[in-house]
Amino acid sequence: MIKQLTKPTSAELNRISNIWLTSNIEAHDFIPRSYWEKNYPMVLQQLAEADIITAYDNDNIVGFMGLDKNYIEGIFVESNHLHQGFGKSLIEHAKATHSVLNLSVYGKNQSAIEFYLAQGFTKSSDGIDSNTGEPEIQMVWQKNQFNE
Repeated sequence: MIKQLTKPTSAELNRISNIWLTSNIEAHDFIPRSYWEKNYPMVLQQLAEADIITAYDNDNIVGFMGLDKNYIEGIFVESNHLHQGFGKSLIEHAKATHSVLNLSVYGKNQSAIEFYLAQGFTKSSDGIDSNTGEPEIQMVWQKNQFNE
């Protein structure tokens, strides 16, 4: 089940922020763990004000997506729920309500790049993440007559 959180409870915020931290540490072994831990309090505060779409397995939040207008801030799914369609369902939810979606992904995160390409995103430009110094790729999806 996919659901938009309108007024997340503290328990929901705690759950998604823990998914954020664990997922980032696991997916980005090329960035020191301390970077994610240092940013955790700021992200927790931002999540309280963000547009968050959650993925549930039964009644448990197992993943989420942060959206800022047309920009996907990130998709995070617990490692034991990867490759079960939760990320794809989150993307499909965003595609249903947007005609254009943008995101950035670390160039070293090949599995995420492959995931987004499989969801119809294309690479639009390359850059460097100013916070980490890591190469990143900007990607875009646009609704057209072929993928409506």
